Amino acid sequence: MDQKFCRHYKGDCYPPTNRYCRDCPEADLACNRLWQAVVDLSNSEKGGGVILPDTRALMLPNPKNGNIVHLKINVTWNLSKEDYLHYISTGHARMGRKEERHDPFVSPSLTRQEPYVHSITKLLGGINDPLIAEVLKIQK
Repeated sequence: MDQKFCRHYKGDCYPPTNRYCRDCPEADLACNRLWQAVVDLSNSEKGGGVILPDTRALMLPNPKNGNIVHLKINVTWNLSKEDYLHYISTGHARMGRKEERHDPFVSPSLTRQEPYVHSITKLLGGINDPLIAEVLKIQK
């Protein structure tokens, strides 16, 4: 993960600081609204799953944890708030091993979130969406 993806990030890329976005005191400036748009999108089919374009994946809500939505193809895995916000800043959310935590192309959770995060962003209006532009402004 790129430790400099957000000027507000305070951590060393290792748990639990890799989940800093969940508790960031500056998140209300824009990040929480963008993440809420992702959560709302996951709920838009009333729990039935949102088909992510250009993938075989579905995005599903997580009623127990608002910092995570579920993605599903054959198995279900988590897309976390910090993975998505890291992707918005860097354009990357690749899988990694624990010794690769400082690789700027790897997601904070070390899970493979590409191309799914691309599709979610597309459904939200694209990288030029005003809300995404606002998050990028806050992050830099």
